[in-house]
Amino acid sequence: MPDWGNLAEPLGTIIGFVLTLMVFSYIFGDNILFRLATHIFIGVAAGYAAVLVIYNIIFPVLAQPGEELVRLGPPLILGAWLLTKTSPRLSRLGNPVLAYLVGVGAAAAISGALLGTIFPLVDQSTRALSDSNIWNVIVNGSIILVGTITTLIYFHYGAHPTPSGVTKRETPIEIGAWIGQFFIAITLGAIFAGVYLAVLTVFIERMRFVWDFLWSFDWKYFISLFS
Repeated sequence: MPDWGNLAEPLGTIIGFVLTLMVFSYIFGDNILFRLATHIFIGVAAGYAAVLVIYNIIFPVLAQPGEELVRLGPPLILGAWLLTKTSPRLSRLGNPVLAYLVGVGAAAAISGALLGTIFPLVDQSTRALSDSNIWNVIVNGSIILVGTITTLIYFHYGAHPTPSGVTKRETPIEIGAWIGQFFIAITLGAIFAGVYLAVLTVFIERMRFVWDFLWSFDWKYFISLFS
């Protein structure tokens, strides 16, 4: 009989190798292997989420219904209430819950933008202006000030019709918007470079995994587990 305890790790390595090749098959275009790997990933993610819900919500409620229902009762009620959106007749009853979710999501997005983007940018900007060299402060402060103002001007949509009938913005606004467009292009380029670098890192890690599997996997040990 095979030693199933010791088979878990090598079998997991083989399955990971096969799934990696199935995902890489997208290089040759959309095909059944890539779609199968995608469906497996979605199914595993959904199953994992279901297990978390069962073990972290349902089982604690069944074990201590009195205490846990006080804490988990409102989310369970709202979740069951939201299921009314699946019925055409009862979908209007779920609108309050949906509005609540949208409001919470908007509040989370705003707080995330403030705490994760605006406040760190302000902090880094003040750090850039705290240099002991006055010329560095002047240069950095000028770039930050020009970039901020011109970027805001770029999103200024106020315009008025000219005598010729063409609607356009004032010339200073157009110049500021053009400069702001330059700063926006630099920002988007930096973001794209960061995303590309992250994807490239994952790709290199997967290629390394394939290489190590082909040249370092102990097939003799794997076969011996079945004997």
